[in-house]
Amino acid sequence: MKKLGFAVVGLGRIGKLHAEILRFKIENAKLVAVVDVVEDLARSVAERLGVKYYTDLDKALMDSEVDAVVIATPTFLHRDMIIQSAKAGKHIFVEKPMTVTSSEARDVINAVSAAKVKLMVGYMRRFDHGYRKAKEAVERGEIGRVISFISIARDPGPPPGWAAEPSKSGGIFLDQLSHDFDIARWIVGEVSEVYVIGGNYLYEEIKQRGDLDVVSILFRFENGAQGFIQGTRRSVFGYDLRTEIYGEKGTIYIGSNIDNLYAYGSEKGVVYYGIPWFEKRFLDAYVEELKSFVDAVLNDRDPPITAVDGLRVIQIAEACWRSVKEGKPVTVPRD
Repeated sequence: MKKLGFAVVGLGRIGKLHAEILRFKIENAKLVAVVDVVEDLARSVAERLGVKYYTDLDKALMDSEVDAVVIATPTFLHRDMIIQSAKAGKHIFVEKPMTVTSSEARDVINAVSAAKVKLMVGYMRRFDHGYRKAKEAVERGEIGRVISFISIARDPGPPPGWAAEPSKSGGIFLDQLSHDFDIARWIVGEVSEVYVIGGNYLYEEIKQRGDLDVVSILFRFENGAQGFIQGTRRSVFGYDLRTEIYGEKGTIYIGSNIDNLYAYGSEKGVVYYGIPWFEKRFLDAYVEELKSFVDAVLNDRDPPITAVDGLRVIQIAEACWRSVKEGKPVTVPRD
């Protein structure tokens, strides 16, 4: 079978991970090149992986071996890079969130549709073993009618660099909690209304930038189910991500706030440690999501997470911001 040639654009933590996965773990993919505006970084990653490098996206898109791009650059750059790649006829895998605003998302949808290329958004939790089993159980009716979706999402610390600027990242709702919105939609259904209480309890610098560091989101699904998400920018013992799906016949639990693979026992008891960060928690999911994208392109199928899915998540995040500012429940638009 033909191998799909990739260029990975943006070589931060997640971009490097995608490049390594494409280079070593996906049979039908070929990493052709890496791209970053910092030439020393691009060169060093390319040398380590044995591929070409570029510092200019235009030049990478002119490479005849490149069939698709992974865009892992800062969120505020996504719109233009997606449109640029679509016009060049390249298929696109873009890290979440797809864009900063719903207006930008509509531009992306129009561009991808006009170019007749495929686009997939990187919401890797859909490929995690626990979340997939949860969705399958819900679809089989194992817990009966779903009554509520509850999620706790606590990062170890505040976002660095550009991600700390809400105008560039979308802030806590889009930068951090868009995964939770997507997985709620995927398992339970579309979100129709949100009501948010948010504040600044942890970091003065986050407050100064106009973002929040602790939020509680109460929401309603179109099918009548309830939802609740709490997101925070600090978890002192590590990455804390847990989800419950409560139904009339039972409850599904996903995730843990401890690493069960290591503990220390003494006369004082047993001490468990937290999960350091998302790479360890979701490594297999990152591999599986890229496999699914490669499969969709090679077999001419729609990717499992489309640009419309990307838009829906952004619309929920924007409704959350409106709810905080207006102090009341806000309807989520569905254009």
